[in-house]
Amino acid sequence: MQTDRLPSSRIHAAALSGRVLTAILMFAIFATMTLMAFGFPEKARMMPLMAGVPGSLLALVSVLQELRRAMREAALSPLASRRGELAMLAWMLLYFIGILMFGFLYAVPVLVCVFLCFGKRESVVTGAIGAAGTWAVLYGLFELVFQIPLFEGFAIAWLGR
Repeated sequence: MQTDRLPSSRIHAAALSGRVLTAILMFAIFATMTLMAFGFPEKARMMPLMAGVPGSLLALVSVLQELRRAMREAALSPLASRRGELAMLAWMLLYFIGILMFGFLYAVPVLVCVFLCFGKRESVVTGAIGAAGTWAVLYGLFELVFQIPLFEGFAIAWLGR
């Protein structure tokens, strides 16, 4: 008698995978930001709510997707799963360093293109479209529409002196 059910130890391991925990952490951050924004004055709460409400919903969807994916991957070898998690951690670290050094407007579009081309094996055209769209949102929405200056990065500030 065969069953397609996983042992409970694998289910618990899947639920505690790095991707699931990261998705839960992101949901907690966005949900907290959204709830905190309600205590701000009316003008000050607009930006956190504009990012927090959709971010919370997308993060919740991400939690559900990652839980489903983790349950499917529980049957795979742990080494393959860990390799993917370490690669994603490396990309996150690269984004963090890039933003710190070169700021949002320069680092994020370039890193989106590099991630799409090398991390996800997309075409250069797809990477360029992703980078252009990212720059348009960052510059157009934050700098022009909302007039919120984004972090310019330490290297850019140093070169500008």
